Amino acid sequence: MDAGGNKALPEIGPFFKDVINRYFQEKSIAVTVKYIDPSYMIRSVPANASDALLCMQLAQNAVHGSMAGHTCFSTGLCNNRLVYLPIPALVKHSPRGLKKGGRTWERVLSVTGQPNRPIEGTAIEASASRSASPVGRRPSIF
Repeated sequence: MDAGGNKALPEIGPFFKDVINRYFQEKSIAVTVKYIDPSYMIRSVPANASDALLCMQLAQNAVHGSMAGHTCFSTGLCNNRLVYLPIPALVKHSPRGLKKGGRTWERVLSVTGQPNRPIEGTAIEASASRSASPVGRRPSIF
Protein backbone atom coordinates (compact mmCIF):
# COMPACT_ATOMS: atom_id res chain seq x y z
CA MET A 1 0.00 0.00 0.00
CA ASP A 2 1.21 3.51 -0.73
CA ALA A 3 0.86 6.54 1.55
CA GLY A 4 -2.63 7.22 0.16
CA GLY A 5 -3.85 3.72 1.03
CA ASN A 6 -3.88 2.54 -2.58
CA LYS A 7 -2.41 -0.74 -3.75
CA ALA A 8 1.22 -0.14 -4.73
CA LEU A 9 1.73 -1.28 -8.31
CA PRO A 10 5.03 -1.86 -10.09
CA GLU A 11 6.27 0.65 -12.65
CA ILE A 12 4.62 -0.07 -16.00
CA GLY A 13 7.32 1.49 -18.23
CA PRO A 14 10.23 -0.73 -17.16
CA PHE A 15 7.87 -3.74 -17.22
CA PHE A 16 6.96 -3.12 -20.88
CA LYS A 17 10.61 -2.55 -21.76
CA ASP A 18 11.55 -5.95 -20.30
CA VAL A 19 8.64 -7.72 -22.02
CA ILE A 20 9.52 -6.19 -25.40
CA ASN A 21 13.21 -7.08 -25.02
CA ARG A 22 12.36 -10.69 -24.09
CA TYR A 23 9.97 -11.00 -27.06
CA PHE A 24 12.60 -9.91 -29.57
CA GLN A 25 15.30 -12.05 -27.93
CA GLU A 26 13.07 -15.10 -28.37
CA LYS A 27 12.69 -14.19 -32.06
CA SER A 28 16.48 -13.64 -32.33
CA ILE A 29 15.98 -10.07 -33.50
CA ALA A 30 18.43 -7.46 -32.24
CA VAL A 31 16.65 -4.40 -30.89
CA THR A 32 17.44 -1.55 -28.56
CA VAL A 33 14.57 -0.38 -26.40
CA LYS A 34 15.00 2.82 -24.45
CA TYR A 35 12.63 3.78 -21.66
CA ILE A 36 12.42 7.48 -20.87
CA ASP A 37 10.69 8.31 -17.61
CA PRO A 38 7.73 10.58 -18.46
CA SER A 39 8.41 12.81 -15.46
CA TYR A 40 11.47 14.13 -17.30
CA MET A 41 9.33 14.98 -20.29
CA ILE A 42 6.80 16.80 -18.15
CA ARG A 43 9.52 18.96 -16.60
CA SER A 44 11.01 19.76 -19.98
CA VAL A 45 7.84 21.26 -21.47
CA PRO A 46 8.03 25.06 -21.63
CA ALA A 47 5.51 26.99 -19.58
CA ASN A 48 2.41 28.17 -21.40
CA ALA A 49 0.29 31.25 -20.65
CA SER A 50 -1.76 29.45 -17.98
CA ASP A 51 1.40 28.32 -16.19
CA ALA A 52 2.80 31.84 -16.28
CA LEU A 53 -0.45 33.29 -14.91
CA LEU A 54 -0.59 30.76 -12.05
CA CYS A 55 3.05 31.39 -11.14
CA MET A 56 2.45 35.14 -11.14
CA GLN A 57 -0.62 34.78 -8.90
CA LEU A 58 1.19 32.46 -6.47
CA ALA A 59 4.15 34.84 -6.30
CA GLN A 60 1.93 37.87 -5.72
CA ASN A 61 0.03 36.01 -3.01
CA ALA A 62 3.31 35.08 -1.30
CA VAL A 63 4.50 38.69 -1.41
CA HIS A 64 1.20 39.98 -0.03
CA GLY A 65 1.36 37.51 2.84
CA SER A 66 4.96 38.42 3.61
CA MET A 67 4.27 42.15 3.45
CA ALA A 68 1.35 41.62 5.84
CA GLY A 69 3.83 40.14 8.31
CA HIS A 70 2.84 36.50 8.00
CA THR A 71 5.50 33.82 8.39
CA CYS A 72 5.73 30.06 8.07
CA PHE A 73 3.35 29.74 5.12
CA SER A 74 3.26 28.79 1.49
CA THR A 75 0.74 29.75 -1.14
CA GLY A 76 -1.35 27.37 -3.16
CA LEU A 77 -4.68 26.65 -4.77
CA CYS A 78 -7.53 25.08 -2.79
CA ASN A 79 -10.94 24.81 -4.40
CA ASN A 80 -9.78 27.17 -7.15
CA ARG A 81 -8.86 29.90 -4.64
CA LEU A 82 -5.42 31.20 -3.76
CA VAL A 83 -4.80 30.49 -0.09
CA TYR A 84 -2.06 30.61 2.53
CA LEU A 85 -1.04 27.12 3.56
CA PRO A 86 0.74 26.62 6.89
CA ILE A 87 4.07 24.92 6.26
CA PRO A 88 3.82 22.70 9.39
CA ALA A 89 0.53 21.30 8.07
CA LEU A 90 2.06 20.75 4.62
CA VAL A 91 5.07 18.82 5.84
CA LYS A 92 3.34 16.93 8.65
CA HIS A 93 1.65 14.53 6.24
CA SER A 94 4.34 14.46 3.57
CA PRO A 95 5.49 10.98 2.54
CA ARG A 96 9.04 12.31 2.30
CA GLY A 97 11.17 13.45 5.16
CA LEU A 98 13.99 15.94 5.43
CA LYS A 99 16.51 15.69 8.23
CA LYS A 100 17.08 18.99 9.98
CA GLY A 101 20.75 19.71 9.54
CA GLY A 102 21.11 16.92 6.97
CA ARG A 103 23.00 17.15 3.70
CA THR A 104 19.93 18.01 1.61
CA TRP A 105 18.87 20.78 3.98
CA GLU A 106 22.40 22.20 3.99
CA ARG A 107 22.31 22.26 0.18
CA VAL A 108 18.98 24.10 0.22
CA LEU A 109 20.43 26.72 2.57
CA SER A 110 23.55 27.07 0.46
CA VAL A 111 21.75 27.37 -2.89
CA THR A 112 19.15 29.83 -1.62
CA GLY A 113 21.63 31.90 0.39
CA GLN A 114 19.67 31.54 3.62
CA PRO A 115 21.35 31.82 6.99
CA ASN A 116 22.04 28.59 8.82
CA ARG A 117 19.68 28.87 11.77
CA PRO A 118 20.05 26.65 14.86
CA ILE A 119 18.13 23.38 14.89
CA GLU A 120 15.33 23.05 17.46
CA GLY A 121 16.13 20.92 20.48
CA THR A 122 19.91 21.23 20.28
CA ALA A 123 22.36 22.97 22.58
CA ILE A 124 23.13 25.42 19.78
CA GLU A 125 19.44 26.29 19.48
CA ALA A 126 19.09 26.80 23.24
CA SER A 127 22.02 29.22 23.43
CA ALA A 128 20.85 31.09 20.33
CA SER A 129 17.33 31.50 21.70
CA ARG A 130 18.66 33.06 24.92
CA SER A 131 20.62 35.64 22.98
CA ALA A 132 18.02 36.26 20.26
CA SER A 133 16.14 39.51 20.45
CA PRO A 134 12.37 39.32 19.91
CA VAL A 135 12.46 42.74 18.23
CA GLY A 136 11.92 42.47 14.50
CA ARG A 137 10.49 38.95 14.63
CA ARG A 138 7.06 38.66 13.14
CA PRO A 139 4.57 36.17 14.54
CA SER A 140 3.33 33.25 12.53
CA ILE A 141 -0.28 33.42 11.36
CA PHE A 142 -0.78 29.78 12.29
